[in-house]
Amino acid sequence: AAPAPKKVAPKKTVVRKAAPVKKSSGKSAQAGSDASKWYGPSRRLYLPAGLLDINTDVPSYLDGTLAGDYGFDPLKLGADGKIDQYRVAEVIHARWAMLAIPGIVIPEALGIPGGVWTETGKVFLDGEAGRPEILGNPYLFTAIEVALMAGVEGFRSGKIEAPSGFAPIYGKFEGSAFSGLDPINPGGPLDFFNVAATPEDLAILKVKEIKNGRLAMIAMLGVFVQGATTAEGPAANWGKHVADPFGYNFVTIAGVDRTPVL
Repeated sequence: AAPAPKKVAPKKTVVRKAAPVKKSSGKSAQAGSDASKWYGPSRRLYLPAGLLDINTDVPSYLDGTLAGDYGFDPLKLGADGKIDQYRVAEVIHARWAMLAIPGIVIPEALGIPGGVWTETGKVFLDGEAGRPEILGNPYLFTAIEVALMAGVEGFRSGKIEAPSGFAPIYGKFEGSAFSGLDPINPGGPLDFFNVAATPEDLAILKVKEIKNGRLAMIAMLGVFVQGATTAEGPAANWGKHVADPFGYNFVTIAGVDRTPVL
């Protein structure tokens, strides 16, 4: 008799699992979702949605295209169609204020001669800073300041061709590298850390800059008021307040008799 045929075991079907899909860092998505909070019709406004109607209570020229647009313009300053020019002025003043606050507080805290901002001009004009030939001549000093600021504004506005230069990490660059760039947020060689790598990143950074700049401008107003009231710098005011919070504050200072005595 013929041998019985061998039973062939059926082949097992091997199902290979798909390789896991690596999740993206989500940086762009996160930036996009964050941007919706600050730009467009769904952005945050200066009052909660229940107390404010974006269609009737917010001026039409505040349409959410500018960074930090909370729909707040009670004096209707932007109604003349110059809202973009006002934004340029606001950003420039904000940057000056952000530079000024540490420039005022740090030298005073370190005890540098002329560090108290209410005395800085006197110290410079008296030649106590070691430059009497320049700082002792107010006309020469003013002329230098005007010339430097005119040059900076000329480069920023594009009226003067920017010179070549060198930036950390970025390296050498030509003045033409700024051609066609935004005069307020040019990036390029000035963004040598590449923090605004994408338009979404730049949009969020604009919001952060204007929020911090507005806070710095308010702080500068406080510095001016405190200086006029106490004739001291902010570091001295802060030190006295921390040492005696209830004995040295705006209420107790306002109650002090400051009548000049001859």
